[in-house]
Amino acid sequence: PRELFERNCWISFEPVEGSLSVLADYIGPHKILWATDYPHPDGFFPGAPDLIAKRPELSAETKRQILAGGAARFYALV
Repeated sequence: PRELFERNCWISFEPVEGSLSVLADYIGPHKILWATDYPHPDGFFPGAPDLIAKRPELSAETKRQILAGGAARFYALV
């Protein structure tokens, strides 16, 4: 059920995924954990945070949640 997913699951993504705004609208940006794939050669490092920060379709709050808020909640830091 949806309640179990909302309570127990987070979604990871690559910074270049085009459906990020749809995902944020659907599950909430606080349930998204971004990934760089570092140190893999096909990773997005350095510069992965910039790929999110420069996305015009995402609000400043959505970007904050994706880049920091989701991880803070996942690790129970807030």
